[in-house]
Amino acid sequence: MTNKEKNIEHQSVSSEEEIVPTIEGEEKEKEEDFGLEYTATEAEVEEEDDQEEMVEDEFEGEEEYTIEEVPGFNEALIETVEVEEEVFIPEEWVDVSECGSEDYGDPESICGRDDRVRIRATTRIPWRLNCQLLITARNGRKGRCTGWLIGPRTVMTAGHCLYSHSAGGWARSIEVIPGMDATRKPFGSQVARSFRSVRGWVKSRKPEYDYGAIILPKPCKFKPLGYFGFASLSSRTLKNLLVNNAGYAGDKPFGTLWFNAGRIRKVTSRRLYYMIDTYGGHSGSCVWLLKKVGGRWQRYGIGIHGYGGCPNKAVRIIKPVFNNMKRWKKEGKC
Repeated sequence: MTNKEKNIEHQSVSSEEEIVPTIEGEEKEKEEDFGLEYTATEAEVEEEDDQEEMVEDEFEGEEEYTIEEVPGFNEALIETVEVEEEVFIPEEWVDVSECGSEDYGDPESICGRDDRVRIRATTRIPWRLNCQLLITARNGRKGRCTGWLIGPRTVMTAGHCLYSHSAGGWARSIEVIPGMDATRKPFGSQVARSFRSVRGWVKSRKPEYDYGAIILPKPCKFKPLGYFGFASLSSRTLKNLLVNNAGYAGDKPFGTLWFNAGRIRKVTSRRLYYMIDTYGGHSGSCVWLLKKVGGRWQRYGIGIHGYGGCPNKAVRIIKPVFNNMKRWKKEGKC
């Protein structure tokens, strides 16, 4: 398989493009369908691992990595005190599960002891860069996911949060709420109807291509909040790397953000594996590293979380994913 053929699955697809359902209930674009099936081979893994590392915001200096400092979270010996509280849930979101969960077979999982910690200071960096996504699917069904800002008007998330094969295609609308805490929306919200994903998910439904982005409408309401950097790193760098994750878990009080961290256990050409605790609703959340650059810490997304199974899994940001993210970030500039 040539590099050109492999990259077709990473071809960007927009919700503005017309998708025409066939009689059999499948979807067909007006453009030619290449019908490619892809299975990574060992040779392809080695080829992609040899790629140079790429970062959206170039950085220099000694490489040091750590996890976020979160009260109650200890990498060596975690002690968590949870304070359950009654939170008002809007009627239309009662008993709402993760959007697109019928499209894949590995729901997010708690791996052993549940040591997630609730984030309450959601107006601070980096927590305000994480967004609760309240989704109305094509068939009217409600669902929840997590997203993360990579630009003033661009939010990364999982492809199945944007395009659900079981719900009929692209979402009708998604309300994006940065830093949501229970029913509090400290920065307000925006409703989006412009989405991006790739052929590998929209056409082929392959989990290793399950990623996409939301393009928010103008004005640039969330520009002052900041956004994550992102990077495509070598397998050598990624193996055993300490990484962070935060998401809006469906088993916790509505609209609350939960953190966990750990090491990457396994790296393949298109996915990352880890024992970080997640649950339905975390799909689309950022797997990020915290790196010291010139005396200060910076955050770079390296994966888009989406699947469970212990180890849980993320789509790895490799060169084609990185390039799509840069393109989508540019589309969402102010």
